[in-house]
Amino acid sequence: MPKKQRAIVMYRDDVEKNVHYERQLSHQFGIDVHTCGSESLVMSFVRIPPGHRSRAHYHIKADLGQYFIKGRGKYYIGCGVNGEESAYDLVPGTFIFIPKGVIHIIENTGDEDIESIACYGSVGSGEETGKFYCEGPLAEKRAGED
Repeated sequence: MPKKQRAIVMYRDDVEKNVHYERQLSHQFGIDVHTCGSESLVMSFVRIPPGHRSRAHYHIKADLGQYFIKGRGKYYIGCGVNGEESAYDLVPGTFIFIPKGVIHIIENTGDEDIESIACYGSVGSGEETGKFYCEGPLAEKRAGED
């Protein structure tokens, strides 16, 4: 007989921030193998301060779905690889799907934090997505710096 699963409830304030996954951003992996035992779904609350962006990167092992709750910015897809590049405005209510292997950057161009939910399928942790950076570390910024 299969083991019966039970629901697990967590609150954002109880989930640790992951300071290693992407230093310019704040990730809280609320659903993954470490927090609730999920081996096939990862969900993260992401916060990007004004004037900050992610490094150009892609995920080797997982598709990414992202929903934007707060803030304004730009989402760059393709980043010039094979002559492909698209930029999309980010506003609250934007859904974005990024297939595995597609290079992307998220940039906060507004004056308040961007808040979003990121979801990866078929993996159990952020590390298992196979995140691969296409550029070196970004310069650290302090609050208020442009």
